[in-house]
Amino acid sequence: MARFEPFREPPRALEGLKVVELPCLDTMPFLAASMAAKSFADFGAEVVKVEPPRTGSKERALGPFRDELPDPETGGLHLYLNTNKLGVTIDLENRRGRDLALDLLAPADIVFSPNRPELNEKLGIDWRTLTARFPKLIVVSITFFGAESPYRNLRGGDLVATHMSGVGYETPWHQVTDPSNQPPLKLGGRQSDYLTGYTAAAAAMCALYSRKTNGAGQHVDVGQWLSMVSMIRPNIGFYSHETPDSPSFQRLSTRSKRAAQWVYPCKDGWVSFSAGTDRFWRGAKKAMGNPEWMDSELFDTVLGRAAHIDAIEAGVIDWLSTQTRAGAFERAQAEHVPCFPVHSPAEVAGNEQYKARKFFIDLEHSAAREVRMPGAPCKFTRTPWRIVRGAPRLGEHNQKILGQRIGRSDAELAGLAAAGII
Repeated sequence: MARFEPFREPPRALEGLKVVELPCLDTMPFLAASMAAKSFADFGAEVVKVEPPRTGSKERALGPFRDELPDPETGGLHLYLNTNKLGVTIDLENRRGRDLALDLLAPADIVFSPNRPELNEKLGIDWRTLTARFPKLIVVSITFFGAESPYRNLRGGDLVATHMSGVGYETPWHQVTDPSNQPPLKLGGRQSDYLTGYTAAAAAMCALYSRKTNGAGQHVDVGQWLSMVSMIRPNIGFYSHETPDSPSFQRLSTRSKRAAQWVYPCKDGWVSFSAGTDRFWRGAKKAMGNPEWMDSELFDTVLGRAAHIDAIEAGVIDWLSTQTRAGAFERAQAEHVPCFPVHSPAEVAGNEQYKARKFFIDLEHSAAREVRMPGAPCKFTRTPWRIVRGAPRLGEHNQKILGQRIGRSDAELAGLAAAGII
């Protein structure tokens, strides 16, 4: 007789790994450690998030909140950054609290530590102390300027990292042609926090792979500013690798536009559009209906088009003024010209391409009820990313982790809670 095989969830890529995320104790929110730990939790690692008692992590206060009613359990950023994590509360500034945290670290594979070195040293949880006490532990310091640098204890953050790295100097790209009269800008949101988190997660995986061959943990030093500068366009290379009289250096220093490659207005909004290369120029010409002005010999070469970019942009804008965003997208892409409507956040949430990719997921949360949030940035065929648990309530797993896992009795936990240590 045939029998049905019992349903089994597919395995998760990082099952068996144990990760601890320590809280950021700075007054300024710094979300990199939360992002790094989420990267592990969503692929199956057991992540224990340590939060300060009573207040919780900084992201709980940032929202957005359902119905604009501030609630540390229902903020959208908290719900997103802490999926699949177990949550405990520990006051790291209390000696008994630090003892709990050290017991948590004993069986852990990775710890993400987002505080400045001087604070970690004051509390006795700096990377030298932790790696000496737990030789197999991978200690990931996530700081503004690196745990080992002249600026190690200075204050930084998303705004500082953006401009120290040089990213802000010519933002938005391709539009800053006169830096002395065009002030530097910053990317929206906390982009460098999340980028630093992903950098820390990738670095931790490298250290983990190394441990498989030698059995040893190590310290991994991740700085927000270097995470940002590592992503800058190749402009720094012009100064470190080119001579001042080289053509490419001269092109950079003059900062003139070279091609119709930017964001332009159309009938119902804006589109990104690129006719920068010969291939894209020919495609753009077809998409635009072969206008007579594009046949001018002035535009036969890349250099010729660069010399007359103002005329070309005027022609492109004139054509786009007759097109909707969808129409421009369809006509340009039909000729393999990079073009896409500029989306508002609301349009991102409802876009068909996102739906086809099943990027947004719906989650039922015990405090926030129905929640829709961004899902996986990548897909695995054998060990898929998935949410098995919503973000924890503050201290939700104190009993499970601090009691059952590391052996504190109910009476002891009650005493720690009464003292404000957990």
